[in-house]
Amino acid sequence: MTTSKGTIQGYNGLATVDKKHQIIIDAQAFGEGQEHHSLQPILTSIQSRFNRLNISENIYQTGTIVTADTGFANEMNIKYLHENQINGYIPDNQFRSRDPKFSEQKTKYGKRHQENKTNKRKQTIPASEFDFDPIELTCVCPAGENLSFRKILERETGVTTAYFEGRLLQCRNCPLKKNACTTQPQQTTEKAMADKFHLALKTTKSQIIPTG
Repeated sequence: MTTSKGTIQGYNGLATVDKKHQIIIDAQAFGEGQEHHSLQPILTSIQSRFNRLNISENIYQTGTIVTADTGFANEMNIKYLHENQINGYIPDNQFRSRDPKFSEQKTKYGKRHQENKTNKRKQTIPASEFDFDPIELTCVCPAGENLSFRKILERETGVTTAYFEGRLLQCRNCPLKKNACTTQPQQTTEKAMADKFHLALKTTKSQIIPTG
């Protein structure tokens, strides 16, 4: 499962509860850290279960209110709720900035964890420094090396991401390697781990958007 801390061997467990009767009505494990892709299969599973048990042919048309946290918020899920006439409430991650009740929160209470706060994020070379051709699918790093194209993935948001990789002999002694790698090179055995780095460039037609 890919997370903000790298790829781990694990699952993201999600449970759905009936607030009125205080019981769990659905529990599933997903192999992705992000939750937004799981809303539709969860709601479909609940509907099938209630229908199979002859509780309700369409539980979402009987006054049921669906609530979920910010992790489930994206345009695709909002559209799904609207098209299926599901009365759902999912806050986006900017809702506090629009709510006047929270307008003076930072001034009154201050920012969380502001003492001894240090920026531990490694400064990496931005994607704009790489010479990327979205038509030919080629990429040249700031050191002038041609990177090897690996794959293209299309996200649920519709954004296409192209992945490139530098080879061992190209990157081993490169002075820019430290700031180009997205993860620290692993040096466990001589033949197992090579100094590799991946560059993800989000492209929309001919536009290049750095991943940050």
